[in-house]
Amino acid sequence: MLQIRCTAKVQKELGIKKSELAVVKQSHTLLGDWYANLFIVDRRKTLIFVNEKTLLSFILFGVKKRNIKRLPEIFLESLDQLLTIEGFDVGQINKVFSGYEEHEFTKTVSKRVIGNMNDLVYLYKSSILYHGGFKYIDIGELILETNRTPQKNLGWSYSIDLVGELLQGNHRNLS
Repeated sequence: MLQIRCTAKVQKELGIKKSELAVVKQSHTLLGDWYANLFIVDRRKTLIFVNEKTLLSFILFGVKKRNIKRLPEIFLESLDQLLTIEGFDVGQINKVFSGYEEHEFTKTVSKRVIGNMNDLVYLYKSSILYHGGFKYIDIGELILETNRTPQKNLGWSYSIDLVGELLQGNHRNLS
């Protein structure tokens, strides 16, 4: 089951009360659960998704209220696109998606992941603003570059490399 761990900002945007969130469960999917946050950059609402095990991340900008209601579908489409661009084949992508047939929204539970997500938000915001805004930056390239930024909490590994390791069966302790 895909658990999207929503910050208070995402819960508010979705119109979900804390009492309506599902109970947090142990994940049995290859990559584990995903954290979602909402921030504003260049006057646009932007969603960030961060994987709890690998810190793989991507952003979606220009989020509209009507689109956020389709959050799980938008998330899966975007993750599929990212993994395809990264060169993973259909079999590998299906392996990642195994267990994501159903979804639920839960609260955030890891301060470590929240801290990393806040660092990534800062990194994305800074890069976008440095280049002059969304109009002047290749967001796809920025996402690829960000996932190749060494992460201290991952032993200075790259997020995308850890995804590859998990797909090859190397399950070092990433939690």
